Amino acid sequence: QSTRVALDHLESVPEKLSLLEGFKDIGESHCRREMIEEKYMKYKEIVSSLQQQLEDSRQVVQQLKDVKVDAEISNIEVVAPSPSWRTLNSFLSDSLLSDS
Repeated sequence: QSTRVALDHLESVPEKLSLLEGFKDIGESHCRREMIEEKYMKYKEIVSSLQQQLEDSRQVVQQLKDVKVDAEISNIEVVAPSPSWRTLNSFLSDSLLSDS
């Protein structure tokens, strides 16, 4: 009887060892998962920060483009006044010359 109990015990040892190894694997995989989740959160924060910087940069570039366009429009108006101004200047010049 005691021999049978001893044999049963010896036969169950590998099963118990495999259970312990399974728990050990689960623990290790849990630790790996936590590390991966931490890295993922850090990368997510970095990506979010980079996206915000990109959006800020786009806004600055758009503002600079708007300023440049406004400056170009102002230069065009100074260099080439509108036809109505030319017509008025011509009319005034002709009027002043004919009066004198």
